[in-house]
Amino acid sequence: MEYNPNAEKYWDESALATDMKAAFDICNGCRLCFSLCPSFPDLFKSVEAHDDNVDLLTDEELSRPADLCYQCKLCYLKCPYVPPHRFDLDFPRLMLRSKAIRTKKKGLAFVDKVLGDPERIGRNGTRLPGLSNWSNRSPMMRRLMEKMVGIDHRRHLPQFAVTRFSKWALNRKGHDKESDVALFTTCTVEYHHPGIGKATMNVLDHHDIRADVPANQRCCGMPALDGGDISGARERAQQNVRILAPYAQAGKKILALQPTCAYVLKEEYPLLLGTDEAKKVSEATMDVTDYFAQMARRKELKKDFQNSVGTLTYHLSCHSKAQGLRRSAKDLLTYIDGTTVNVVDRCAGIDGTWGLKAQFYDESQKVAAKLTDAFRQAHDRIACSDCALAGLQIETVTDKAPKHPVEILSAAYGIESEGK
Repeated sequence: MEYNPNAEKYWDESALATDMKAAFDICNGCRLCFSLCPSFPDLFKSVEAHDDNVDLLTDEELSRPADLCYQCKLCYLKCPYVPPHRFDLDFPRLMLRSKAIRTKKKGLAFVDKVLGDPERIGRNGTRLPGLSNWSNRSPMMRRLMEKMVGIDHRRHLPQFAVTRFSKWALNRKGHDKESDVALFTTCTVEYHHPGIGKATMNVLDHHDIRADVPANQRCCGMPALDGGDISGARERAQQNVRILAPYAQAGKKILALQPTCAYVLKEEYPLLLGTDEAKKVSEATMDVTDYFAQMARRKELKKDFQNSVGTLTYHLSCHSKAQGLRRSAKDLLTYIDGTTVNVVDRCAGIDGTWGLKAQFYDESQKVAAKLTDAFRQAHDRIACSDCALAGLQIETVTDKAPKHPVEILSAAYGIESEGK
């Protein structure tokens, strides 16, 4: 099966249909992923309707599972037939290929044009953050947004920051010193949650580790991939690699401040670009939570905590698991004396832009039901998640955005609100 968008076969519709039918036949015979996401029940229902004959599937029945796939990557983790198995099955990348071919043929849907360009949303929203945030809270404006753009009016949306993170970092004392690491800030931190970036730099500074925030970073490209916009994702990847490659070549770590972005830099950039520079950036990239967790495991993380944390409820995001980071946040947070971490290992049903769209909102809520139930029951505890987009689901039952693990670490050191 072909998963490389730089290969000619990738864009061949007849080859895609052959690969999808082969994949659906494998999945229908296995069914380990039945309960993971809406794609698989829909797939199995279609195949059963044709007496298990995948050759009779219609074009609509082939494409529908791709629309329902939100790239959580959990099926890849569970699948026994992933490469190097001879079946060579990578279901998420096959669904992405389906979307990419349709997008190339029919063009991007308007909602995907909007959501696939979070830099533009962020730049516009942070020009007048007060007005932007009022608009995002206004029932009338939200219904208009749903009608015009396709973003569900019921979905909690992230607040726009008064000061963008890169501007704060530029004005920070000591920013001109030679760096030890580079931060890939992500659109989420740059425009919506600068506190995550501030906490990261404060904790790094507390350990005499200097961080650089390279200028002109772009979105990682995952929102573009969500809409099947391969060229848009590749363009962003090319610019980010140009910016980050010198750090990787100098042996410095690149700390991504959101798990999805870390996953994209590590797993998607080498395939999208196929260059040595992309491979070097991939190898140098780490999720920021894992970076500090590894320091804790090596006993390099300071123990001079000023504040206790107590018991908190932590959401383990899909893209953290996809990187093999099941224990990173728990190991980091329990390094703080007296901290108890209750882990909620459930998908939030947001996964990039999928859960924001009106057409998938109800499905998103079904996917997230066990997650929201867990946080509803733990409403009196600190809510924590690495993934700010997953936090939009958690916020529906806690009424406030969950904290990132590094924000909790910073607060434990007593440097949460210092203007460093």
